[in-house]
Amino acid sequence: MSKPERPGFLISRLAYLFRARIESVLAENGSTLSPEESALLMVLVESEQPLRRGEFAEIMLRDKTTITRQLDGLEAKGLVRRKPDPSDARAVLISPSPKGTRQIKKLLPHFQTLRESLQDGLTAEEWATGMKVMRQMKDNLIAIELQDMCEPK
Repeated sequence: MSKPERPGFLISRLAYLFRARIESVLAENGSTLSPEESALLMVLVESEQPLRRGEFAEIMLRDKTTITRQLDGLEAKGLVRRKPDPSDARAVLISPSPKGTRQIKKLLPHFQTLRESLQDGLTAEEWATGMKVMRQMKDNLIAIELQDMCEPK
C-alpha cells in the first residue's frame, strides 16, 4: 500500500532540485552569480523599469533587509545601479547596469530551456492548472502569515 504524498516534502524536493539546476546553469556559463542574485537581476531586466526596494521584497517574498544586502552585493559587482526616486526623495530606484543586463541576457536562453523542461510530459492545460494551484498555495501561506502577524501574542 502506498503512502499519501506529503505536499511539503514534494514542494521542498522540487525547490531543491530547481535550485540545483539553476546553480548548474550558472556554473556552466561561467557566472559567479548566486541563484538569488540571478533572480533579482532577472526581475530587474524583465521588468524593463527601475524598481524600489519594497517592490523587490514583495516580488521575491523577502524582507527589505535581505533585499538590501543582496542589492549591495550586486551593486559592488557593478551589476545594478541605484538613483534617487524623483517622485519620493526618501526612496531609491534600482535598475540593472549594462553589465548586469548583459549577464542576464546571456543566461536567459538557458533559463528558458530549464523552464521548458519543467513542462515536459504536461499538456498546456495541465501546466496552467499546476501554475494556478501553486499560486493559490502561495497566496494561502501568505494569508496565514499575515493572520499570524495580526494576532496578539
